Amino acid sequence: MTNLVFRFLTLWSFSLIPAHAVNEKGDWPWNLKLNGHHDAEVAEALGTGWFLNVGPTGIRARITHEHPEYLTVKYVFKKSPAAGIVNIGDIIVGANGKKLTVPHTFGRGSRGRGGWAGPMEDMAKLIEDSQGKDGKLELIIWPGGEKSAEKTVTVPIEAVGRFSPTWPFDCPRSEKLAASLRDFLEEEYKREGGFKGGTHVHTSATLALLADGSGKHDRLVAQIMSEYGSRRYDPQNSNGFPAWGFGHDGILMGEWYLLKKDRSLLPAIESLNACLVASQTPESGGYSHKPYPTIQQRIVAGGPKGYGAMALPGGLAMVAMSLFKEAGLEHADPAYQRVHQAFLGSVGTNGSIDYGFKEWDHAVIVLDDAKGSPKNSPKGVGYLCEEGMAGIGGYKIEWPTKADPRYRPTDWLRTETETNHVYDFGGAKRIVVRTMAPKEPTSPFKYDGRPADHYARSGVGALAHSIGNKDNKSWGYLSDLMATACANSPNSLLDGHASTHMHVLWGSLGAAMAEREEFQKYMEGIKWWFIMAQAHDGSYVVMPGRDYASTDHVYGGRVFPSACAAMILSVKDKRLQITGAPRGGGSGEAAAAPQRAARKLAGGKDALLNDYLLQALAALGVSGELKPQAIKLSKASAPVMLEKIGSDGSLVFRAMSSEKRGTFAFAELAPIDRAELSALLARLKPEDGEAQVMAGVYLEIAGKTAEADSHYEKAGEDFAEIIGKLFE
Repeated sequence: MTNLVFRFLTLWSFSLIPAHAVNEKGDWPWNLKLNGHHDAEVAEALGTGWFLNVGPTGIRARITHEHPEYLTVKYVFKKSPAAGIVNIGDIIVGANGKKLTVPHTFGRGSRGRGGWAGPMEDMAKLIEDSQGKDGKLELIIWPGGEKSAEKTVTVPIEAVGRFSPTWPFDCPRSEKLAASLRDFLEEEYKREGGFKGGTHVHTSATLALLADGSGKHDRLVAQIMSEYGSRRYDPQNSNGFPAWGFGHDGILMGEWYLLKKDRSLLPAIESLNACLVASQTPESGGYSHKPYPTIQQRIVAGGPKGYGAMALPGGLAMVAMSLFKEAGLEHADPAYQRVHQAFLGSVGTNGSIDYGFKEWDHAVIVLDDAKGSPKNSPKGVGYLCEEGMAGIGGYKIEWPTKADPRYRPTDWLRTETETNHVYDFGGAKRIVVRTMAPKEPTSPFKYDGRPADHYARSGVGALAHSIGNKDNKSWGYLSDLMATACANSPNSLLDGHASTHMHVLWGSLGAAMAEREEFQKYMEGIKWWFIMAQAHDGSYVVMPGRDYASTDHVYGGRVFPSACAAMILSVKDKRLQITGAPRGGGSGEAAAAPQRAARKLAGGKDALLNDYLLQALAALGVSGELKPQAIKLSKASAPVMLEKIGSDGSLVFRAMSSEKRGTFAFAELAPIDRAELSALLARLKPEDGEAQVMAGVYLEIAGKTAEADSHYEKAGEDFAEIIGKLFE
């Protein structure tokens, strides 16, 4: 009892502390180390080193209770602008003739309201002043902490200019910064042999490269994506935290497919869709770290219940499903609708979403006849019992009981048998979940003006309800509310739980969907981070924030925050759906990036190309290399596969989901069909330069010059002259 009282009093008193920024508890977080080779210098010198970055100076600082309005220097990088000018123990009290006067307030309460007022925001403004002039930052310091020895020193930083009033739009500094960050990410990938640090780090960095409107990094992204088609997703997978990978993998595959129509991803997407349905927690619509069946099986075996379902992985999974829908693909509709209902039933009047979605009524029942209806699922514990409650015999309710504080009436078990869902819980036990779908809104929500806490959840919700749902007014109202919440929550920056920068990323992308004026205010509100978190080498640093469980300093290194910054700046390019690309409404005809004009094929070349393509496809059939891969055919309403090429040159196609077949002469096929076949050949023979050239030519004839250029690039420079001769 004493321990419980102590914990209660501690939490109660702690919650009264007004909070603006760093959540400090003793030496935490200052006694932690940053991961990654870029910051190893600090840890080697001090044995610690999770301090606040002071922009491009090379200085790391701590805010102390003795001097909360100043920055106390804890380390200076050896090869940095401040090296030999500023020393450990110095206290920075101002710059450019202006003193820092606003104190920082420590703590964790009142998240989303306090912001970062104090030395971080004020120093950012002074640094930008110098960056917009001659690059001379005139720091006012107390050497060794001695106020009486106050002096001014000059730290030379790069004069990169100011952010424009409309940044990241129409802003040269934003343009250069985004380009340099992407170059940094590609260099890091090559240095490390990949993006290390978890699925969120890998995915965010890859998306940041793909978001580049110039397509400069597409070759590396193509290399990364080349193995995704072979991935398969299993609701029985209990290794690590696989459910986080469902959403992240799906988002990356969805964006890549929308840009490149890479059909080699279709088997992986199909596998992921099935897994998303089976792995979802039915009571709430969210996802735990592990798939639902594995958790239920562990409980039945006498193991721990494990971690509950969370809203954020559910939202990320929904973004992936929305991208599939935007591309005209299957998108795990049962899981998709359930996550939507979870958002709709959980959203606050300020557009915020709690850590977990609100749960529907559910109960554990024990059948009188263990072999009666509904029978155990043939898939095992944790899976849906297809019979539902139809024909159910006698049973008793094991949970909830009236003694449980969470008890709610269970009359619905008897009166709503047609809509209740039943899941296998082993033996005679079943879990019954009540269907409690909330009503769809018929008019815009009224935003109450309060900021959203941990706003990544609102950000992914806003994106998921917009992408693939252009003409869905009800979903649009919900999306607009959550986007507005994000745009009005710049003070929530670095509040995020566990992965702080996951909230920085998705909360900011959600904010970008709000009205332009609101988003502009948001960007002004987080400008201090863009200035202060940038290290002297141009990359971005993970900085401590308000949440007690932030782990980015362990997993992220410099890659994750750099990717977050690059992605936020990428909203100006609008290349990806998550960075604002035009919506196609889920028709699979999303607006494409501007393409160059197609060239005309030189006279007499078309017959030669057609003969070559037919021969090459026939050779694949003879050699057994003609694998079943889905392609679109203008004569078919659903994806088909090329089954064989007849001796007379006819092509036999078979439906992907049935035994139906159709035979067509090559001359009957439209240009887009021939382009599909040539792209199929290129996928099956990725190392064959001639196959890549042929795919490029047919795609260009069909008007798809961006995809054509991608194949020309894969063919290599040796084929450049040949390609040129094929066109007039």
